[in-house]
Amino acid sequence: MELTPRLHAIAMQVPLGAKLADVGTDHGYLPVWLLLHGRIGKAVAADLREGPLGRARETARQHGQEGKISFRLCDGLTGIASYEADTVIIAGMGGETISAILEAAPWTRQDKLLLLQPMTGMPQLRHWLQRHGYVILEERIVREGKRLYSIWAVRGGTMAPLSPAELWAGVNRPSPNRIDFLSMVEGKVQKALAGQLAARELNRAAITDLEKVLLGLREMKKELISMTNVGEVLAFLQDKAPFELQEGFDNAGFLVGRERTSVSKILVSLDITEEVVQEAAEQGAQLIVSHHPVVFGSVKSVTDQTVTGRILLSLAENRIAAICAHTNLDAVEGGVNDALAMRLGLTDIGQLRQAGIDGQGRAYGIGRVGLLPEQSLYDFAIAVKRLLGANGIRLVDGGKAVHMVAVGGGACAEFMADALAQGCDTFVTSDVKYHHFLEARALGLNLVDAGHFPTENVICPVLQSWLVQRFPQVAVSVSQRHSEVFSYL
Repeated sequence: MELTPRLHAIAMQVPLGAKLADVGTDHGYLPVWLLLHGRIGKAVAADLREGPLGRARETARQHGQEGKISFRLCDGLTGIASYEADTVIIAGMGGETISAILEAAPWTRQDKLLLLQPMTGMPQLRHWLQRHGYVILEERIVREGKRLYSIWAVRGGTMAPLSPAELWAGVNRPSPNRIDFLSMVEGKVQKALAGQLAARELNRAAITDLEKVLLGLREMKKELISMTNVGEVLAFLQDKAPFELQEGFDNAGFLVGRERTSVSKILVSLDITEEVVQEAAEQGAQLIVSHHPVVFGSVKSVTDQTVTGRILLSLAENRIAAICAHTNLDAVEGGVNDALAMRLGLTDIGQLRQAGIDGQGRAYGIGRVGLLPEQSLYDFAIAVKRLLGANGIRLVDGGKAVHMVAVGGGACAEFMADALAQGCDTFVTSDVKYHHFLEARALGLNLVDAGHFPTENVICPVLQSWLVQRFPQVAVSVSQRHSEVFSYL
């Protein structure tokens, strides 16, 4: 059972062992998911209508959880006693409806955690909470498709006065999607202001209030954007994967742009192609972080007559910077090869060929070695194809079952001797040449070529995670347009 991003974000804020009340439960997805994952032991699921409550009962029955959920046909919390819940979810309703539900249940101010997700009327709900003894502890913004949702963690308490802009958008804290959320709210305020200005009788007070909100929202955006620039992202990546560890032939580093450019959006991609630059431009990204360098080898001109020239021109014209972490990212702890090993489920992961120790005392080198439960080469190859999303697999059977596996993201067939020296029976890499396959078969080594893109693209979600954790105010996405360049017949 999978939850949508919105529901999953709500579920992950429910404390372990909570006594849960899910108001407006609809299909009952939240309590059933929480029970299936052992996060709660029981729940109350309430709805105003019999139809949704019946669907919730069916969901619970299908997943064997009907005995752990008490179903209540009631208006809001009217059918739930205070002792039955320490955590209350009210999601997918209008702000006025949520405030009415809470007003009818004053016990929710007494040491209860409320997880609220209003669909409309957020300024009115924030104002109501402030006047009635509640405090918003945190607001999380979640993207689901093209929509953004704000999820609030609320308890009884005293809330500091909110500015007009904060009533609409909440307190300005760095978080992913925050700037996009501010832009969305700004659009709603502009629409409301346009409506006021088009009215036959102008409401000067309302117009003034909306203008104050717009000014505040724009100041919030400026505050967030000014928090991060290209140079800070470069310094962070230097710490994670020092650029001086790159191979002599490489060209990793800060390759395009201005170091002081403010950054609110980053696009992560394995390569920087014309399509990727266009994707970044459409998203409003100021920076692309890629694995493969956008400039590799000599570039004698930057014109629209070459592929590289067109890419560099497009980056400059769209004011998009580029930072590329290549062989340094292959070698470091947590980089490409660790990501590949973990994606394939290896355990007891170690270095394939250690090259040295970096300035922070961390071992680095190309390739990793790890263990898997013993299995046939065919079963393993099918799993590799599925786990990496590869369009095809090339392999040679060395005559052994798969147990001790070496991996090398990208073209690493020259490390076969290292794999054999460590006792490996299988080596997963890419761009394998004919003579490598011949040699592997003669040496009794299973050799699997899973493709350059699939074996290295595993680093993109890792880079995204690193950047989101370090720069929570920046929206970071992985390219959806860049994919394997060739297919198999």
